[in-house]
Amino acid sequence: MINPDIWDLVRSEFTRDPDADRHQLDPASWAKDKLGIHLWSLQREIGASVVANRRTAVQSCHGAGKSLKAAALAAWWIDTHPLGQAMVVSTAPTYSQVHAILWEEIRRLHRIGGLSGTVLRSDEWQLDNGTIVGMGRKPADTDEHGFQGIHRRYVLVIMDEACGIPEQLWTAVEAITTNADCRILAIGNPDDGNTAFARACAPGSGWNTIKISAADTPNFTTELVPDDLRPMLVSPEWAEDARKRWGEDSPLYQSKVLGEFPDVSEDTLIPASWIIAAQQRDLEPEVPGVLGVDVARFGSDRSVVYWRQGGHVRLYRDWAHHPTTETTGLVIEALRATGAVCAQVDGVGVGGGVVDMLNEQGLPVIDLQAGGSARDTKRFKNARAEWYWTLRELFDPANAAIDIDPHDDELASQLGSLKFVYDSRGRVQIESKDDMRKRGMPSPDRADALMLACAEQVTTPHVAEPQRGSLPGW
Repeated sequence: MINPDIWDLVRSEFTRDPDADRHQLDPASWAKDKLGIHLWSLQREIGASVVANRRTAVQSCHGAGKSLKAAALAAWWIDTHPLGQAMVVSTAPTYSQVHAILWEEIRRLHRIGGLSGTVLRSDEWQLDNGTIVGMGRKPADTDEHGFQGIHRRYVLVIMDEACGIPEQLWTAVEAITTNADCRILAIGNPDDGNTAFARACAPGSGWNTIKISAADTPNFTTELVPDDLRPMLVSPEWAEDARKRWGEDSPLYQSKVLGEFPDVSEDTLIPASWIIAAQQRDLEPEVPGVLGVDVARFGSDRSVVYWRQGGHVRLYRDWAHHPTTETTGLVIEALRATGAVCAQVDGVGVGGGVVDMLNEQGLPVIDLQAGGSARDTKRFKNARAEWYWTLRELFDPANAAIDIDPHDDELASQLGSLKFVYDSRGRVQIESKDDMRKRGMPSPDRADALMLACAEQVTTPHVAEPQRGSLPGW
């Protein structure tokens, strides 16, 4: 339901200025009349909040129509305010998000509505006389003056994927929205509770806050919406699949499905902000690289291969319910296709058979025994703890030495769910898979394969050097 307090504020605007254009005070009616777009209830509430409040923060689940709403508000702002006196400025954590997501949507809506001026591929909106009335920008993260020089009476700033926008750019945004007719909309998934976005969404922040969970969206409720809108919104099937794959305690599930900031405790191995930063990082692949292989055989667990090329790591393949012989063949295929110098395999349990068969064929393999002794026995309980701590250090912003796929949600979820404790001797110990299952979390197959791919930096003394041979076709 739409917050009645917001509509009271909107109605007061009508009372204060009875001659005001109806569309200027009702973005939803403008979108319907001008663009033929139906905005569902919480999208309408966002628009009403922007009308009534200087600052609006929206923490939203995945698939709630965030980009469409933000783009519609940008187009509404320019179309309903005096031309030349209004300006829309947008920013996001990366330029690709600015250009390919929000401004691509703005260009589309501009065409549909036949709006004034031209929206350029350079993410600028120009009037016919050359006046710039909109721009998408990604200043340097540390640039508190990144939007300096923008002076208009009516300025709307849209902070898309706001959780990833650094503190300094929030300061830069405040600097260009100092008068009463300016507005800020910060919208995004609530991925990290230790951010400026999280503080904006907190009680007492001075921002009007709106939370959207999957359960609030039309495919979960009785709200009537056009049939062509439903496929564009999050579905119950996707949410249930996410619950099963990620677990209800997963930070990714809390953010992407519930629309809530994750509960992050001191025992979290890799903070969400570090994972997000690694997703946005773009490191040059270094060939030929190595493979990390986590082997499964039966049940819900999957065998997983990650290919690490320097700090650039990507999923190569995963599969389930294959016998050890076929798994070995798939690893050989991965070695051949990638040209990797070796496969670093979890040789515990069923993985030992894969290691043996690769060794028999003279192929480059390292047997990593996660339960074996750590190199630094005073700090780590076992090799698994040491390898995972090395992985943590790669994610640490002080090193910024790893780049992971931003679309690999399962990896991000598993990494964010990992916990560690200190044993009675003060050594780091990583939560076991069995303990994770007791918390309702899936087996961290992808996280383990990533860890194995990065484990060579702390190879323990008992691990043999890879036996180099020749593969067919090499």
